[in-house]
Amino acid sequence: MEEGSLIRDFAILIGTAGVAGFIFNFLRLPLLLGYILSGLIIGPHLFLSQFIKNYEVLHQFGDLGVIFLMFYIGLEFDLDKLRRTLGPSLLVVIFQTIVMMFLGILSAKFLGWSELNGLFLGALMAISSTMMTIPVLKEQNALNSHFAQLAIGILVLEDFVAILLLIVLSGISMTGFFAWKEVWQVTFLVGVFVVMVFVLGRFFGAKIAPLLQKMASPELLVLVAVGFALFLGEVANKMHFSAELGAFLAGSVLSQSVIAHKIDAVTESLRNIFCAIFFVTIGMLIDPAKIIEHWGAIIIISLAVTVAQIFVCWFGLFLSGEESKTSFYTAIYKAQIGEFSFVIAALGNQLGVTDSSLMTLAVGISVFKIVLGALLRKYIEPLYSFLTRLAPKAAINMSDFYHKFLQLSKMKVEKMTLLREAKTFILGLLWYFLMLVGLMGLASYISHLIRQNTFDIILGHETLALAIIWGAATFVIMPIFAGVVKNIDAIISLVLEKIFISMEHAGNHNTRSIKIIRHVVLSIVLLFFGIVFVSVSSNYIPTGYPLTVFVILSGLQVMFFWRELLKSNNRFERMFRETFIAELQEKDDEYRNIVLQKAQEQYPWLAQIKNYRLPKNSVCVGQKISGIKIREKTGTTIVAVSRSGYTCYSPSPDAILFPEDHLLLMGEAEQIETAVHFLSEEITDTVCLASRVEFAIDNYCITPASAFLGKTIAATEIRSRFGVNIAGIQRKGEKITSLHPSMVLEKEDILLLTGPKYAIEKLKELELTPAL
Repeated sequence: MEEGSLIRDFAILIGTAGVAGFIFNFLRLPLLLGYILSGLIIGPHLFLSQFIKNYEVLHQFGDLGVIFLMFYIGLEFDLDKLRRTLGPSLLVVIFQTIVMMFLGILSAKFLGWSELNGLFLGALMAISSTMMTIPVLKEQNALNSHFAQLAIGILVLEDFVAILLLIVLSGISMTGFFAWKEVWQVTFLVGVFVVMVFVLGRFFGAKIAPLLQKMASPELLVLVAVGFALFLGEVANKMHFSAELGAFLAGSVLSQSVIAHKIDAVTESLRNIFCAIFFVTIGMLIDPAKIIEHWGAIIIISLAVTVAQIFVCWFGLFLSGEESKTSFYTAIYKAQIGEFSFVIAALGNQLGVTDSSLMTLAVGISVFKIVLGALLRKYIEPLYSFLTRLAPKAAINMSDFYHKFLQLSKMKVEKMTLLREAKTFILGLLWYFLMLVGLMGLASYISHLIRQNTFDIILGHETLALAIIWGAATFVIMPIFAGVVKNIDAIISLVLEKIFISMEHAGNHNTRSIKIIRHVVLSIVLLFFGIVFVSVSSNYIPTGYPLTVFVILSGLQVMFFWRELLKSNNRFERMFRETFIAELQEKDDEYRNIVLQKAQEQYPWLAQIKNYRLPKNSVCVGQKISGIKIREKTGTTIVAVSRSGYTCYSPSPDAILFPEDHLLLMGEAEQIETAVHFLSEEITDTVCLASRVEFAIDNYCITPASAFLGKTIAATEIRSRFGVNIAGIQRKGEKITSLHPSMVLEKEDILLLTGPKYAIEKLKELELTPAL
């Protein structure tokens, strides 16, 4: 490499990308196209003189853009939404992979290629582009919409599928057979990796995040965040996964911390510049001569892939119960191939089993679909309306019937008490099982480093060091094993309870028999569990003296310290749960304060409270509160009624107004003035009861973690449970005072609460109930 050439290459790349981005932004065209065009201009194929000297180095920097983007996705992605979208996303990915493989083989026959070429072509068409999709969603402020969360869920699973496809294609290329064993092994190891990252990340993150927040150093924060993302990316690479998966998990671990939004802010500039470099390097791959040579195949395959991806994605989401419009939007936004497709094409060239023009097709299809995707997104609403009008009425009726059927089926499943009660224990069992395998693998890796003489200090004492490592491992592994036994015992107890309750109704019941059966079944299940565990972790189990130490110490802990193991497991669960709740509450409070402050700055709600005594001669005397329709007529709310020293907060709509009742009116100044004139043309005696009534008015923001999110006002039971009234809702600048019980609460709604101060505080304390 020439001295200074890398700096010159960077200057050319960044400068060209900046000019192209400026022009495309001025023309209101996607910036990604500008970056790709700048890559074409400075690439090796358009001009005789080469502007760039270090293509390989710049491509590696471009790969950092993918890592930063996946880290950002993990940082912004709602883990609870990932759980809810897992089923639909998995269905789409399965359908899409099968259809794209079939389409790839058909396209290979059209091009005169072999079936193996067709498999590679289908594989690269089956993987959508995270780098293309996420920036578009962010640019359109749609990242938190439901269809975008579905798209991100699919993209995350597609990255996992890409890893499996690389393994499968490598196996077929070298042996001619489908490597089922390797596929299942990788799938299982990915699960172990994910669980270990989250457990260790939660444990250490809970200690480090508050320290970083107190230090308030942007430089230190960006170093820790970037270092963590690159570290997990490298760990994932070492385990033969993708660095992108590690970066995504790094962001997910930090997403619930109190410093998540600060990390997003300090890493944004790095993410933007490296993402731009990635797209420029994609443009460098474009060879105009080869694109022109295969232009017909590129257009035909691109159109076929686009139509197939949109239909398969829509159909899969529709079958899972998503609305037709949401499914269509998700399909449109993710219908393009990207970074992993180039990796698959490069693998084929590296193995020497694919046609030399496969990479050209991959790049050409990618660029064509970027342009086509931009057009589809621009006219997505008219396109959906047009397709809806074309749909037969019978198909629409069948669609409505299918969704109602799904809803009824879900209700039936939710009513299955045994499945609902056992769900937590089954998930806990799976979680602990993966943790056990992960801990065994970690101990095995440390043992491997010792055998390789990585640590000079223990040279000549390797056997003793291995025994110490596996002996120490038992003190970490056995409390987790106690959790396995505890969850299996809970599941067995639930099943036996349901069985013997039925027998009790029939007159047959024996407590001792139940206890005996429970222990017998538990022993059988634990034996089966042990066989499965040994089979999947056989590569990690030590041999010789370290194995002896491991078995003896494990046995001694089970025989003499079983209760202590259970207590340790309970402490672990409690610590993990409390850490999670604390992080969620801190993040929720911070999010709530930001939304409230922003809303108050942009849309100030000038609500006031006025104490007003109802005159004896008022036309409202003797009527129900609902009957005078004061909120509909004036926008004012009666939030409390005081009579004979007794105050009723949040009075019922059926409450009758009596002469000289003291009414607490809430609204803006003009609304209250109108209400006063409405209640009486002559104000004879106004009394201020503020000193006597401990009444409060407060704003409350609905956050993504809120238990009220998505519920109707009636379903929240705020009035009956807390004695608090929702006097108004501020939604995206709109102030709603005419409320209906069927109104659904949305994210970032700001509720105007009125009622006793202690009741409002109680509501705030109990409202945040995260599901663990």
